[in-house]
Amino acid sequence: MIEILSSWAKGLGITIVIVSIFEMLLPNNRTKKYIRMVLGVYVIFNIVSPLIKNKDVFNFNNIDLEEYTSVETSSVNQTSMNERIKKLYSEELEKDITKKIKEKGYEVKKCKVSVQIADDEEETKINKIKLIVSKTQEEVKNDIKNSAENKIVTEIQKIRKIDTGVEIKKQEKEKNEVSDKVNKTEIQNIKKFLIEEYGVNEKCLEIN
Repeated sequence: MIEILSSWAKGLGITIVIVSIFEMLLPNNRTKKYIRMVLGVYVIFNIVSPLIKNKDVFNFNNIDLEEYTSVETSSVNQTSMNERIKKLYSEELEKDITKKIKEKGYEVKKCKVSVQIADDEEETKINKIKLIVSKTQEEVKNDIKNSAENKIVTEIQKIRKIDTGVEIKKQEKEKNEVSDKVNKTEIQNIKKFLIEEYGVNEKCLEIN
């Protein structure tokens, strides 16, 4: 039990020191609060996880202080810790991006964020944001409504048109053109929003 307590205490101490240093190196932008939240979750995870895993081992009546002082320092898997932080950070960004894009009136079918976590502030960044978006049903209905209104105007202007077959084909074509797909202008607007909100480069954005 002493070995477990020693390993837990030392691991927690190292985690807190690393997290404190990492927080000081964070870039001062809008993603900082999300990184802080992820770091907080990670610290809590490191506090609770060993206790739950070894709950049957703890028996404070058998603590040997001499044994405690002779326990060797356990090694910390730095790579594993960085991967956990990276995963949590990516997941929180994906949730936040999805939420904000939905607030803009779009459905997010897929959101994948790739990040780079490093001690150097300049190297901590978002590498890639992949999005598959579509219009909401409400937006599609509005497009259909607008298309119908334009069609009525066209009908009035061409009320005397003889070739009704051509006109029917045109109406069907206009109806088919109304879909839930976002156009190039809308994609550019989404890219502009992501650039301003998360400080990313347009080259790292992939939106379909």
